[in-house]
Amino acid sequence: MPSALVTGVSRGLGAHLCRALKEAGYRVLGAGLAASPRNGALDDYQVADLREPLADDLFAGEDVDVLVSNAGVYLDDPRRGYGDLFSLSVADLRDTFEVNLFGTARLVLRYAPRMLARGSGRIVCVSSGMGRLQDADGASFAYRSSKLAANSLVLTVARHFAAGPGDLSAFSYCPGWIRTGMGTEAAPLEPGPAADDLVRLLDLPATRSNGRFFRGLGELGWDTRGPLVGDEDPGTP
Repeated sequence: MPSALVTGVSRGLGAHLCRALKEAGYRVLGAGLAASPRNGALDDYQVADLREPLADDLFAGEDVDVLVSNAGVYLDDPRRGYGDLFSLSVADLRDTFEVNLFGTARLVLRYAPRMLARGSGRIVCVSSGMGRLQDADGASFAYRSSKLAANSLVLTVARHFAAGPGDLSAFSYCPGWIRTGMGTEAAPLEPGPAADDLVRLLDLPATRSNGRFFRGLGELGWDTRGPLVGDEDPGTP
């Protein structure tokens, strides 16, 4: 039975991902801050603070076939009255990167080399369309830039996977605006179908998923070419 490690599993998209993975036949491992996540789809769970170095014994006896970096924070959310760049505190910027980027990097650095060594595996970063340069609107700099950096990490891993032997894929996934604690009740989409779509993408051949950025089952793409501010041709330097 293949195993999947998911972070941030106590609620929202993470809880639905565990359910979808379980239904697809995975042994589901969870990691997060909650002492007891109350998630019946989990086969095993360990407390892990992604702002800190990973414990050496974090699922040490497991061959993790799929890593889903789902845990994230959105501290500079304009919907909650705090999104302007010039109101952002450096502490909140740092905390956002600790979870959204460094937490993801810690997981990738732990599990990607093992996947390369055995020639199989999937790494998925739950990202956002807000992590594309073309969508930057002057607000939510901490969240947007952390997701942009995480996307860059995924692309870097994907290049290593493409150069290695076997069935290896790393991709980013945007679930869309879904109704969770982060997305708020105003969101138009339910998290369940978004979780189901991510699990379906795991079955794609690596050549069709590695190094890509999906929204639902369609490819969102990383970015368009500039200019990203204004539309005047700068001409020849």
